[in-house]
Amino acid sequence: MEDWRKAVVSIFKEVITPTVVFCWVVTSVVVALAGPFGTFESRPLLWRLGYWSCVIGASIPIAFACRLFWKNTLEDPNPLVEDMLVIGTMSVIFGPLVVSFNVWLVGPDVETVMSWPLATVVTFFVGLGIVALRRLSQDPPSEPPKPLARDRLLDRIGAPEGVRLARISSDNHHIRITTDDGVEHRILMRLRDAVDEIDVEPGMCVHRSHWVATAHIAAVVDQDGKEMVRMPCGGVVPVGPKYRVNLVGAGVLAA
Repeated sequence: MEDWRKAVVSIFKEVITPTVVFCWVVTSVVVALAGPFGTFESRPLLWRLGYWSCVIGASIPIAFACRLFWKNTLEDPNPLVEDMLVIGTMSVIFGPLVVSFNVWLVGPDVETVMSWPLATVVTFFVGLGIVALRRLSQDPPSEPPKPLARDRLLDRIGAPEGVRLARISSDNHHIRITTDDGVEHRILMRLRDAVDEIDVEPGMCVHRSHWVATAHIAAVVDQDGKEMVRMPCGGVVPVGPKYRVNLVGAGVLAA
């Protein structure tokens, strides 16, 4: 039931739109002015306008129902297959309905002008044209951006594939970048610019001069009355008062 509800909402948003309403109004007026199937000579303009408004308006919920049926009946359908099934079903249902409506409205003689086979064929080709225009007007699906495979900072230092960041520390106008393979790189760069190039590895600044990857925070220990981040390699870096909140947010420290 939940799948049907989601399908109804999805198709309603797709089909019942201001554009569809606008097209319904414009098409009704154009067809009424054209007066096909002998209606131009036999019926006044207002009659034609009312008639085609009703016929075209009735086709919208029927097309909606056909789309809903096939979207929930087919498993992962090809869009072209779904469209053709919707058009075929719509033709078989709507063609005879139009003829029955004409007979009720005008009389049985109207079938000499439009029989139900003709109405079915006309409905099929009209539906084909509408679906084609709808598909052509849709923007092609955009591919989701591929997630970055690794941090840009690793590319800057030429680190081999599979290596991850462990720690970054300021060193005057340079920074020292330590990776999880134990290699240290020293480059001319500001710490905050280096942090901006960390796209993948979770971590945080624990001090104005130190960034540490979350995976390399073994514990926060007290050393001579100061909090220090201890890493698996045994090294420690100080915790700055302003940056303590980062450790609290990561669940490493209690508030």
